[in-house]
Amino acid sequence: MEELVELADKHSSMLQTAGCYRCLRTLGDKEKVVDGYIQWYFTYPLITQPGYRFKDGLATLNFFNALEQHPSIFLPYMCYRAEDLTAESVESLFRPQLSPTGSSNRHEEERVLGYWLDYLIAVKEDGSGMSLEDILMFATGLKEIPAAKLIPQPQLTFQKHSRFPEANVCANTIKLPILPSYEIFEEAMNYGIKNAPGFGLH
Repeated sequence: MEELVELADKHSSMLQTAGCYRCLRTLGDKEKVVDGYIQWYFTYPLITQPGYRFKDGLATLNFFNALEQHPSIFLPYMCYRAEDLTAESVESLFRPQLSPTGSSNRHEEERVLGYWLDYLIAVKEDGSGMSLEDILMFATGLKEIPAAKLIPQPQLTFQKHSRFPEANVCANTIKLPILPSYEIFEEAMNYGIKNAPGFGLH
């Protein structure tokens, strides 16, 4: 017991810093001191050092001060929250790859692009077993748009060799079939997406 008290006094500054310095009455108190010190030594740095580094990073250009003063303004940027997909958000996500202006292919592609927007609106509104999440999953392998940008940028391309849509989830690309009417297009899209193995037809 004398040796324990002597060691505790010798290292009192360190134990006080760790918050585990105590009056030792029994040998059993040694376990409490050792447990407290080990917890402080191994756990405390893991919690505080990254926190301080993050705070120091935010202090660059006085950003941390602005964050403290206006937390509600910065909430959407600091805390991700998945938003419900809309026809407009899915449409704006995909960049169409169109043929040169004036070509016969361009005319057909623009017509099918109109079908695509009508299809997204119909899927969102009619609830026929197909959802915008299904379309996003088919094209990208994701059910929601992530907080970071999708890389590569999702694209729409056009094809005549198949009447069903095809997808490449590695390239975030949907190949839309060029078909003569919206009704045929809608039927082909529903069938192709619902029956695609895995993330989509490749």
